[in-house]
Amino acid sequence: MKAENLLPPFPNGWYAVSLSQALPVGGVRPLQFMGEQVVLFRTQGGEPCLVDAYCPHLGAHLGYGGAVVDETIRCPFHGFCYDTNGRCVSTPYGSHIPPKAVAHTYPLKECHGLILAYHHANGEAPSWAPPTLEVAGWSSLLSQEWTLRGHPQETTENSVDVGHFSQIHGYTAVEMLQELVTEGPYLNVRYAMSRNGAFFGRPVRAEFEIHAYGLGYSLVELTVPTYELHSRLFVLATPIDRQQIRLRVAVQLRQDTRPARIHPLLALAPRSWVNRLLARQTFNGLVRDVQQDFMIWQHKRYVQPPILAAGDGPVGKFRIWARQFYPEAERVHV
Repeated sequence: MKAENLLPPFPNGWYAVSLSQALPVGGVRPLQFMGEQVVLFRTQGGEPCLVDAYCPHLGAHLGYGGAVVDETIRCPFHGFCYDTNGRCVSTPYGSHIPPKAVAHTYPLKECHGLILAYHHANGEAPSWAPPTLEVAGWSSLLSQEWTLRGHPQETTENSVDVGHFSQIHGYTAVEMLQELVTEGPYLNVRYAMSRNGAFFGRPVRAEFEIHAYGLGYSLVELTVPTYELHSRLFVLATPIDRQQIRLRVAVQLRQDTRPARIHPLLALAPRSWVNRLLARQTFNGLVRDVQQDFMIWQHKRYVQPPILAAGDGPVGKFRIWARQFYPEAERVHV
């Protein structure tokens, strides 16, 4: 029997529903989000929209046969068209539009190659947002995603669980460079750690700065001082239903590397090729690390209160911070 997950399943916050490149103009994608059937589409003007899947008119699923028409999505059943606010703006009959023909839409933010949707248990509008990052001078996103049993609080808690860095991932000499600090929905902490043979077979000492904006969006700034290498790692956990998440990871590399610092032979290669090689190696390392956690996440049980020991890291502080993302009635178990 699988361990029961005692956490409330859908914390409030921003969650990745797609990469920008996966949703072309005119694209329509049926998805499951927070236990609901939804449809993601992009208008001819380029605006993304996430809308409840079922047409308010007579219940057809907009994701199967629905089509983008100008700035609307057209229902495949009777041709009712809904704009990005969910309002029906036209019917094929030319008659009066029923005023209740309105589909629920979710607040969206598209930034640095990601499409993020906001969920709130009480339907409240966003009071905060993840950052908008500069993309000039950075590589395009390399990404991978999985569907697995899990919870966004559990995946985000990994970033403060110092004890598992060596046990699961094989890091050594773990050092906290900056204590955990929080400000509203934002959490920040910084570490350094080493791993043998992690970079072209060489040992490497890396610094990780964690920026968590809620429980669905984590940005890790990775710096390898020896090689003057800078990259961004994104860890994005989005609830599908009460037990499963869609976990996305992505990597960007800053395009100012000096190949000779890494290996003399790389100085002979084109800079663009070296950048692609370094981005791919960094990405492969992230994928490997994340996959090492899968067995734990898919079979663990949430323990509250935790029985903490010296060396665990600021897990207790993290859990106090995480409580804000749940309705008050649900916080008793968090």
